[in-house]
Amino acid sequence: MTGITAAAVALTVGLSACSPSSGSSSSGDVSAFTVARTGDIDKLDPQLATAFQTQQTLGLVYSSLVKTGTDGSLQPDLATAWTISPDNLTVTFTLRTGVTWHDGTPFGSADVKASLERILNQSTGAVARSNLTAITGIDTPDPATVVLHLSKPTASLLYSLASVNTSILAAKDITAGTVGKSPDGTGPFTWKQWDQGQQVVLTSNAAYYGGAPAIGTLTFRVIPDEASILSGMKAGAFQIGLISDPGIAQQAGSGGGYELVKQPTLAYHTFMLNGRRGPLQNQQVRQAIACAVDRDQVLKTAAYGDGTVTGPITSPAFPYPATDGLPCTPGDTAQAKQMLAAAGYGGGFTLDTIVETGEYASAGAEAQNLQAQLAKIGVNLQLRQLPTSPYVQAWLAADYEAAVALNGGSYDPYLMYGRYFGAGGSLSKPAGLESPKLADLLAQGNATNDEAQRKAIYGDLQKQLLAESPWIWMFRSDDYYLVKSGVQGFTARPDELLTSLAAVK
Repeated sequence: MTGITAAAVALTVGLSACSPSSGSSSSGDVSAFTVARTGDIDKLDPQLATAFQTQQTLGLVYSSLVKTGTDGSLQPDLATAWTISPDNLTVTFTLRTGVTWHDGTPFGSADVKASLERILNQSTGAVARSNLTAITGIDTPDPATVVLHLSKPTASLLYSLASVNTSILAAKDITAGTVGKSPDGTGPFTWKQWDQGQQVVLTSNAAYYGGAPAIGTLTFRVIPDEASILSGMKAGAFQIGLISDPGIAQQAGSGGGYELVKQPTLAYHTFMLNGRRGPLQNQQVRQAIACAVDRDQVLKTAAYGDGTVTGPITSPAFPYPATDGLPCTPGDTAQAKQMLAAAGYGGGFTLDTIVETGEYASAGAEAQNLQAQLAKIGVNLQLRQLPTSPYVQAWLAADYEAAVALNGGSYDPYLMYGRYFGAGGSLSKPAGLESPKLADLLAQGNATNDEAQRKAIYGDLQKQLLAESPWIWMFRSDDYYLVKSGVQGFTARPDELLTSLAAVK
C-alpha cells in the first residue's frame, strides 16, 4: 500500500556495518540469555503500550498480522499473504494455519476480528485506534481468512498492522478480561514472570511457527545505571547491554569480550508543549520557544553530538529541511524575546516540565540544557523528574505544561503524527494541540498511494508542524548495543525492536 521500501532498503544498506559480524565464533550455549537495560516495563497489554521497554518485551510475546524487516519492508507474520482490491477499499488476509496460542489453543480469524474490534472500541483506549478507524467491517469467511472493509483508501494501513500496538490477542482472553494480566501470545517467547523494577523472564516457545528460539530462558534485567551495565558486560554477566548514553558508549568501545553496535534510529527527541495550557495556547509564544532553542547545542551537550538535528518527519523516504517553516533562525534569543513581548509575555513565565528517568540516559541533560537556553528569554522550566511508569501516566493525562520526550518514529509519516494531530487521534490529549490544518494534511497524505503526491503533502505537513510549533523537534540519536562476543543472529533495528532475539544462536 505504500512505496517506501526502496528508500528504506537504502537506509539499511548504509547501516549494515552496525550489526555484529557474521564471522563471530559460535556462542555455544544460549539456553540462559540476559539482556540488561536501565528501565522496566510498565504494563502487559500490547495494545496500550507506549514505553519502549514495554514494546520491546511484548513484541517478543505477541505477533501481528504483518511485520517489517530491518529495511522497513513489509513481511508476512500471522498473515502469509494479502490482496488489495483495485479501489483500495478491501484488504483480504490469508492466515497461517496450525498456529497455537501459548496455552495450546488454536489461533484463527476470530482472534483477528476480536483484536481489531477491541482496538477500534474507544473505551479500550488503544494507542493505535486512530490508525485503523477507516475499517468499517471485518469478515471472517473461514478460520484462515480475514477481510477488512475500508471507508476510504488508507496508505498506512499495512504499516499500522505491523505495530506492536496492533498485536493480535486471543478472542478468549478478550472475552475473559485477562488481557494485560496474564500475557498469552503467539510469538517466539512465552511469558514466565515479572518482578517489578527488577526483571522480566520469558521462555522459548517450542511451538513457534517461525521455529523455536535457541534461547531457552530470556531475562531482561533492570540495571538503573548504564555504567553498571558496562561493568556487567566486562564481567561477562550479560549477553547484551542496551545503552543510550553516548558517553558510556565511548568508554565501552569494543573488545574485552563484547562488541559495540551502533544503530541510528527512527525515534526523535522532542520538547513537547501543551498548547492547551496558559501562555502556550498562544502560537507566537510556542514559536518563540522554538526559535530560542539551538538544536545543535542540545545535541552536542546531551548526546556528545552523536546524532542528527531533525525536523518532525524522520521517515527515510521523506527527507525535508529540519527547520524550514519556523519564522526565525533557531537559537536567535533576541528575536525570540521580541516575539514573547509582542505576544504579551515579555516578563516571562514558568513551565511545569516532566522529565523521564530510567528509559534513556540523555533526558536529564536535555532538560538542563533546555532550561539554560530558555532562561535567556525569561521562560523558566521547573523540572519534575519521574520514573517511566509515573511519567507515562502524567504524559497520557496531559498532566504537564512541557515534556522532554523521546518518541518512536515510523517508516510512514502518517503513523508518526496521525494519532497525535489527526482527526480523532488516539493520543490527541497528550499531543497538546488540535489543529484542523494538521488534521487535513494528515488525511490527504494517508488517502493517496501516489508517492509524489505524498511527498508534497508531507512536506507541507512538516512546515505546518514547525509553524504551529506544538513541540520543538531537536534531534535523532543513535542506540548502542553491547553484544557479547560469539553471539550470532542479533540484529539492531532502526525501530528499536528486539525481535531478532528469536534468531540468536
